[in-house]
Amino acid sequence: MTLLIADDEFIIRKGLMSLKWDTIGINEILCAENGIEARKILKENNIDILITDIKMPGLTGLELAEYIKSNSKNTRIVLLSGFSDFEYARSAIRSNVIEYLLKPIKPNELLKTVKLIVKEIEAINYKNKLINEFENMSLSMSLTEQILHSFRQSNDTVLEILKYMSENYMHDISLSSISEKYHFSSIHLSRLIKKETQYSYIDILTGIRMLNALSFFRNTKDKVNIVCEKIGLNDQRYFSQIFKKTFGCTPIEYRKSNELHKDYSLKELLDMMCENKYKK
Repeated sequence: MTLLIADDEFIIRKGLMSLKWDTIGINEILCAENGIEARKILKENNIDILITDIKMPGLTGLELAEYIKSNSKNTRIVLLSGFSDFEYARSAIRSNVIEYLLKPIKPNELLKTVKLIVKEIEAINYKNKLINEFENMSLSMSLTEQILHSFRQSNDTVLEILKYMSENYMHDISLSSISEKYHFSSIHLSRLIKKETQYSYIDILTGIRMLNALSFFRNTKDKVNIVCEKIGLNDQRYFSQIFKKTFGCTPIEYRKSNELHKDYSLKELLDMMCENKYKK
């Protein structure tokens, strides 16, 4: 977890940096000596927690909090202040500041406060992980049923392999790894899949991934790069090229237009992909 400390006083920055953050789950600490530098770091990095002084040159702690709020960042904020004035506290609450601590800061109190925030972030991350796993499982089950129906004339071994592909498309499942798992040579398995389904291994895997991408775009607010990762691809540019060649629009255009939200069967999609292979 990443922590950003922003304070214009060197002694305070040094003191805060020296605390035993690693004991509460903080593994990276960044530092800023003014508000402008802090905003730059926030813009360029994924900061989990910001500890900031309320009064700094360039931008105040409250202005940093407003920047975080207006840019939909999930950074948690601990505001340090030498003022007990109610207006400061009220402004902090309006800016979604998590904690408002008065100087001089007691190290144990600050560590305890940040530890609670770390636990909260970990709980949210775990919940989101479970939700993503459930979404992937639901999509895989639906697609598995479709595959078993679409290729029901194929032999049992090929059906088992296709089922495995539909449930593990989000991982790096190359033809060689599948061949090893099912004790075939890559050449033999490639020919067997082609013979039984009329489609190549890579076409089927790409089709499965594209169908799941469509579902993610329709049912989640995940950005293109996140969907790309969820379907097992690391190259967003390649994904966007395949998507546009297959569906005639970019992922962003697809998400924005309900008219493009058509349901495809896997075989229908595979036929489209094969046809588009020969188009320039």
